Amino acid sequence: MTSDEKLWDSLKAEIEKEAFELDSSLGSEIDELYENVRTHSKSPTLHDSQDLKANSKSPSLNAEAEAEELRIMLLGARGSGKSSSGNTILRCNVFNTDMQLSRVTQFCERASGNINGRPVTIIDTPGLNKTNRMEKEVIREIMKSVSLYKPGPHVFLLVQPVGNLTNEDKNMHKTIQNMFGKNVWNYTVVLLTHGDRLEGKMPNDVIASSDKDLRDFIRTCSGGFVFFNNKNMGNFEQVTKLLEMIDTLVAINGRSCYTTSFYPNSERKIREKQEKILEERQEEIARKERELEENYEDKEELERKKRELWREEEEDARRLAENPSRRRTLTGGLTRAPSSVTRSQTFF
Repeated sequence: MTSDEKLWDSLKAEIEKEAFELDSSLGSEIDELYENVRTHSKSPTLHDSQDLKANSKSPSLNAEAEAEELRIMLLGARGSGKSSSGNTILRCNVFNTDMQLSRVTQFCERASGNINGRPVTIIDTPGLNKTNRMEKEVIREIMKSVSLYKPGPHVFLLVQPVGNLTNEDKNMHKTIQNMFGKNVWNYTVVLLTHGDRLEGKMPNDVIASSDKDLRDFIRTCSGGFVFFNNKNMGNFEQVTKLLEMIDTLVAINGRSCYTTSFYPNSERKIREKQEKILEERQEEIARKERELEENYEDKEELERKKRELWREEEEDARRLAENPSRRRTLTGGLTRAPSSVTRSQTFF
């Protein structure tokens, strides 16, 4: 084991030990620990986040960080504030936050932005709670969308409102672990929305006074927690703090992303087959994309049609991967024209 690896193992152990005792006397120690990791390590794998404010005193991102896209996947229940949080991070309203049932996120959606030279991509997902769509359909939608975040997200942001854990929250956490595998929590930051309800209280004091279930769950997530006030999108300090926490977590994880190898065995096999099928179909998909480019001059409409195409291809590839015996039957369906959808918000 190299000295750098020993350093990160030591830091990770200390964070897990210290960061979530969560009483007010430890709040400053937690902040100091993150600051020491961010600014004092000489490891080339650690890079600093850049403050989004014009008068920032934070160090600029190094060239390696500037060149690398940071992929963030939002998870949470419907109405938790996932889409609003994505908009706050990217500083623009790219995700639909309409609470009408027909307008909430129904598909995995991808939006990218540039935060002071830092390319950041947000992947929004449908809510993991029961609506008019069966839970199985929602899970399948999230799992089949491999193209949006390949080779994998660097971090999962588990978004939930401030408050004690409900039984529905606990069931959702089990669902997430069943979907992605037990290692998912090593790549997770808990983002608590409705930060405006703090009313001057310190975040650590709020968590310290919360129920044991919430404290235990936060302790499970290696990335810690952060409060977000999506009613104040101009507050760039909260975004800066979040990116710093993500940078620390990414560094601790050796700058790796959450790849197919981390998934449960059954899901891993399906995804590997799905990716192989999509790879085999690459030329045909490219041909279809060229046809769309010839037929649609409007850029926004063209991108929507491309997303429809990819959703169709991923759906078919997923079905074939789940049931290889149907491959001959379904292969003929792969060439069908993509069906229309109500709405898509994909940005490249």
